[in-house]
Amino acid sequence: MLLSSGCATQLASIDSARNAFVTGDLHTAAAMLGEVAESNSRFADPARLDLAVVQLASGDVDGATEELRSLRDRFDETSEAAAIGGGGGGLLTGAKTLSGEALSMVTDDTARVFKPAGYEEVMIRTMLSICSLAGDGMDAESYINQASMHQEKWRKVADARQRDFFPDALESTPHQELALAPYLRGVLREATHHDFDDAQRNYRLVSAIKPDFRPAQDDLQRATVGNHSQPDHGALYVFALVGRGPVLAPKDAPVTSAAISIASVLMFHGEDKNDDITRLPRITSVKVPTVVVPPSPIAAVAVTRSQAAGPPTVGPAVGPQDAGPDGSGPLPSGPFQMLGATQSLTDVAQMVQTQAAAEQPWTIARSFARQASKELAVSKARQSLGLTGGVGSAFQFAASTAWTATEKADTRCWGLLPREIQVLRAELPVGDHPIELAPIGADGFSIGPQRSTTVRIANGRNTYLVVVAPSANLHVVE
Repeated sequence: MLLSSGCATQLASIDSARNAFVTGDLHTAAAMLGEVAESNSRFADPARLDLAVVQLASGDVDGATEELRSLRDRFDETSEAAAIGGGGGGLLTGAKTLSGEALSMVTDDTARVFKPAGYEEVMIRTMLSICSLAGDGMDAESYINQASMHQEKWRKVADARQRDFFPDALESTPHQELALAPYLRGVLREATHHDFDDAQRNYRLVSAIKPDFRPAQDDLQRATVGNHSQPDHGALYVFALVGRGPVLAPKDAPVTSAAISIASVLMFHGEDKNDDITRLPRITSVKVPTVVVPPSPIAAVAVTRSQAAGPPTVGPAVGPQDAGPDGSGPLPSGPFQMLGATQSLTDVAQMVQTQAAAEQPWTIARSFARQASKELAVSKARQSLGLTGGVGSAFQFAASTAWTATEKADTRCWGLLPREIQVLRAELPVGDHPIELAPIGADGFSIGPQRSTTVRIANGRNTYLVVVAPSANLHVVE
């Protein structure tokens, strides 16, 4: 009971910290997550993942990078994808090892050491690339290439899993490459002023992965003619982490035939030819985590440049209403030049939902196998006690119900990922430029306070600006 109470307290702390982050209270979010991260509990690693995002938003790029690198290296020690090419056992062997761990449990998955999902391992490397862009940019390409390769390894894991476990019953998990990877490679190749062929290939790949990302056509045209920017100009890239990303919530899921087939292999290991699905108890539903995307009003980040000194003026450039005291309302006009709004390059939420849906039979199978093993254990205990008839049935029902009622879905996850990674490119003259950034809704109107910063543009060079915008409050990483 004390253990359960402690877990509930830490889970509540993480939820409160995430809410503080969304409302713009980074100090409170960091303090609450830091306390859980230092607790060495089963919630410490999810808290550390969230803390890295808070550190990035706060401008502590080095701290966020160190946290993410440490987690990446430790998670790789048990990652199925990281083990590819390492000479370890086969994927079926690994799955059976995991199943043995599951069957030895007397509680549920929350008792396990936290193991990140495949998408979380990929996003660690992606966020490391973003951290690099917010710093000196030297390792951005290396990190995004790691993310791309890791995504490909998870695709191989899914394909091998399908071959090993009833390929006719399941479809392969879709692990499509993140559009950010080829986009960033194209941007960096273009910045060399001579690798334009590589830039073209990568921009074409962006269009193939994300056909609705219209700026890719301009990027491709620029790379085709070999012109990075106008004379005495440079390029400003605004990378925005927009919206609340996916989290896990508990749900009761119906047990499917595919999940039962997987669970039977995991439980019986193929060691006894007489083992059969009919030996499994009848279980109609199990508790599993499901992906939920919390609502957030922000659609993009509007970027403007100050053309004259003095405070911004508000005009009817976007809509007729007046700006409120919180900064909401129409976007600034007058002495400000509208550079544009960020556009979605990688839909993190959609990627996670798609992969989770494809992997759901495995999630259900694990929960089913654990619950079935409990019921089989109770049945053996009833037989050893010699309980038969009505007394035996009553014992079976009471013991199984009491044991399985304690199960909870494991909803530990990286809860501060963005809904989308968006980008805006703008060419600006050489020099220092005051920049205003504002969160905007789907109607194009500002929904929260603007943030100001200054960027320095060098001739023929790229300048990167990272913005964290989970909701109406955005943070410029500087």
